[in-house]
Amino acid sequence: MPDGLVGRRSYVRDGSRARRRRSLNTTAALASVLMALGAYTIIGTALTAQAVHDHSRALHVDADFSEARGAITLEEVNLRHYQVEPSSAVLSRFRQAADSVDVALHLAVQHGLPDADREATRLLDRQREYRTNAEQLIALVADRDPDSLSLDSLSVTPSYYTLQQDVDTVSRAYHASAQRQADAMRRAEVRMLIGTSVGFGVGLTLVGVIWRMVLSYQRRLVQDADASEHRSLHDPLTGLPNRRMFHERLTDSIRVSADRRDDQVAVMIIDLDGFKAVNDTLGHQAGDQLLQEAGHRLRAGIRDGDLAARLGGDEFAVLLSGVADLATAVEVAERLSDKIRHDFLLDVGAASVSASIGLAVGTIGVADDELLRQADAAMYRAKAAGGGVAVYDQLLDAVAPEEMSLFGELRTLLDTGDPENQLVLYFQPQIRIADGSVAGVEALVRWRHPTRGLLLPAAFLDMAASRGLEISLTYHLLKVAVAQAARWAAAGNPLAVSVNISPRCLLHDDFLPRIRDAVTDVDLPHGTLQLELTESSVMLEPERARTVLRQVREEGILISVDDFGTGFSSLSQLRQLPADELKIDRSFVQGLARDVDGVVLVRSAIDLGHNLGLSVVAEGVEELEALAVLREMGCDLAQGFALSRPVPADEVPAACARASQAASQHRVPQPHAG
Repeated sequence: MPDGLVGRRSYVRDGSRARRRRSLNTTAALASVLMALGAYTIIGTALTAQAVHDHSRALHVDADFSEARGAITLEEVNLRHYQVEPSSAVLSRFRQAADSVDVALHLAVQHGLPDADREATRLLDRQREYRTNAEQLIALVADRDPDSLSLDSLSVTPSYYTLQQDVDTVSRAYHASAQRQADAMRRAEVRMLIGTSVGFGVGLTLVGVIWRMVLSYQRRLVQDADASEHRSLHDPLTGLPNRRMFHERLTDSIRVSADRRDDQVAVMIIDLDGFKAVNDTLGHQAGDQLLQEAGHRLRAGIRDGDLAARLGGDEFAVLLSGVADLATAVEVAERLSDKIRHDFLLDVGAASVSASIGLAVGTIGVADDELLRQADAAMYRAKAAGGGVAVYDQLLDAVAPEEMSLFGELRTLLDTGDPENQLVLYFQPQIRIADGSVAGVEALVRWRHPTRGLLLPAAFLDMAASRGLEISLTYHLLKVAVAQAARWAAAGNPLAVSVNISPRCLLHDDFLPRIRDAVTDVDLPHGTLQLELTESSVMLEPERARTVLRQVREEGILISVDDFGTGFSSLSQLRQLPADELKIDRSFVQGLARDVDGVVLVRSAIDLGHNLGLSVVAEGVEELEALAVLREMGCDLAQGFALSRPVPADEVPAACARASQAASQHRVPQPHAG
């Protein structure tokens, strides 16, 4: 074989071996790269998954400690609130906050982080110590024990600050730990990206997929955290800020205002009047829709930078930051009142509500809770006046702690329907003077208070009227009176029952339906129920009052004009009033047997009532001699201590018998001079 051919074959053979070696080397290198890339990918994925898991646990632990931190603050706030207003509602909020602390700390234990277990267990011990001290303080405050101040300063406050400092330290530490783990996770992801980028296309694709998965998970974590934070600060129904966010913004605004000293902070508490009727008649879905629309209107009616929030139920709040003067705040409040007053076009039809708005403007150094209390007090005065805007006035709205506590208890009773029947009716017989027979009874309220004993009307009626509870109290007592009248009728001893009606009820849109429902629910016979209204209540809006009372009489309900002689400015009003009975005020009847001028006035009132076709009742008869004078003047009915004091329902038959006997046995004297 020629040497050249052998050389060429040798070259080809050597080149082929070299290519094979290069191919094998390349294949081996590629295999090595693929294996390394696969191992790197697997290990990196495992490490990333572990980091994500650890980060998730750290976030949950951080959230639990943060929740405990906020609940501890709320626990302390409600404890201090209870010292000012020792009501069952405040106590319930305190205990709910305390329970939230326990739940959050127990959750922190369940995540399986050893350090978190120890810290949460230690904080639980601190919390139990603080709660025990707080419960002792609550008991002392409830008993008005002066030792409460000593217990507060020596035990409650130190244990709170210790607990607060510990939970702050732990919360910050775990928040920092969660942040470090997040940073570590991001660094691991970057290293994984760099490592996989030197591989070939499949590796790059795998890295890209993993990277996208990690980023997607991170985004979900961030979105979930943002959504959780939003839910914790906003009302889910209306989307408005909730009570927590409102308090935070109010505190910040007061601090900024104090630093600048040129602007003030104004707070409004807004209660929707007539909302309960919407719920009752149109349904809760309509009520929710109305609340949503009310929230939109409030948000649209405030200025840029102001805050509208829903505190709960049908109660809203507005924060005006940077108010130059009171007139600016009043202008905003009036605008919001007008917006609420317009009809709401709901899916089920139109509904109408109004707003009672209490406005308080903060001065330098005022606390946020005090500003809210002032606005709340002004709101109740606005409600008592029939709605609209009321600005806090220290002389009109200042309330003693005892009265505030009693008001809170009365409001709770009416909101819950008085399940323990603390609000009871006593009944005073009315006697026909001519023959001594029983004509009926007048229902008079008493409060069987669990700690203060039996309270007479003077202890709470004026408070109820001034703070917006008179209407709900009247409707509640009306139902009680009608139910008792129905029981007497069912037992074969029917008695006409007179019920006093609050002046504001006549102007209430639900007055006639509530009266009608109360009577028809128990199938009460016509003429059994009689409503007593004062002259002043009829004079608030005479035309409207006459229209409503005519409709009431069409339902078979009698009308009595109470306290006659103290309110009418014109007898023409009385002539036009659809009434059945006239009650002469007790101030004209007391001492009648010895008062010649009083006899003239009472005789004139009796003659006037008879000329108008009304029966006449003399109330406040405290001497049987006065009864004789009234009989001589032709008065129809009488009631008073001389005949019977108000008695509980089970004593009414005996009281009626005694009153009838006393009236029948008393002799008529000689005609009285004058």
